[in-house]
Amino acid sequence: MKSLLSRLPLILSLGLLLGGCASFDSTLDSGRSLKKVQRFFVLSNHNDNRALDRQIATALQAHGRTAEVGPLTMMPDDTQAVVSFADNWAWDFGEHLVFLKISVRDPSKEQYYASITFSARVPLREKPAVTIDRLVGALLEK
Repeated sequence: MKSLLSRLPLILSLGLLLGGCASFDSTLDSGRSLKKVQRFFVLSNHNDNRALDRQIATALQAHGRTAEVGPLTMMPDDTQAVVSFADNWAWDFGEHLVFLKISVRDPSKEQYYASITFSARVPLREKPAVTIDRLVGALLEK
């Protein structure tokens, strides 16, 4: 017991150091507000074998919006915003999301509403759906 108490400061310091490494940056680009936009269309990415398009649509739906997924040719006529994304993954005893950029644009004018970029210096140990939900929430609150 005495040896555990003598090592407690070391263990706490190590925990704080490692906890600080597991941070990430998200940058929200300025643009138009998405508060009134209700109908989104998430573009499918043929290189996406992790279903990020569906996870983004699920996050939009969880925030009370309508969202569909597919190629641009399947976009409904009443779409108010088109969502695209770019991602990058790292392998560290498993694949981890280290970069994700979500961009939202007007479907007819090619004018961007906003975009948000996530980047982690050290891969996070959370599920991509959690990160995506946080990013979508920040986009919609803008």
